[in-house]
Amino acid sequence: MLVCRSRSAKESYLMTLEKSCLLSDPTYITHLFESRDQYRANAEEAIGAGEFRKASELLWGAITQELKALAASYGKVISSHRQFFELLRQLATELGDRPLYTEFVELNALHKNFYDETIPPDVFPDYYARAIAYIERLELLLRNARD
Repeated sequence: MLVCRSRSAKESYLMTLEKSCLLSDPTYITHLFESRDQYRANAEEAIGAGEFRKASELLWGAITQELKALAASYGKVISSHRQFFELLRQLATELGDRPLYTEFVELNALHKNFYDETIPPDVFPDYYARAIAYIERLELLLRNARD
């Protein structure tokens, strides 16, 4: 089972409270999927306008919304950037699927690109395709976790 890093008593209490509120709300995962879809649609609009820096952050947002939904299926609430990495490292280990983690680390370039504009426009379509494939991969993991 997925486990988060050690926390103080106060952090644990707040996380438990947040988790119970969010995970007991039947619309929580639905909201995450709606956000994911909106981020993706906005990314595609930004790509069409040649705004790759903006599109990269929107794609990153779509990935993280899917990850939040996956975490929720395991009874976890992601509340920090670091927890995305922890979740995927643990899940990749449990599934014996190292690329699940390494691909996420590579896709983090989308998030960094928003600040530093390091992905050239001619390379961006590759990142877009990889991001969409990764979201679909996470969706499959989520469906399997629910079954």
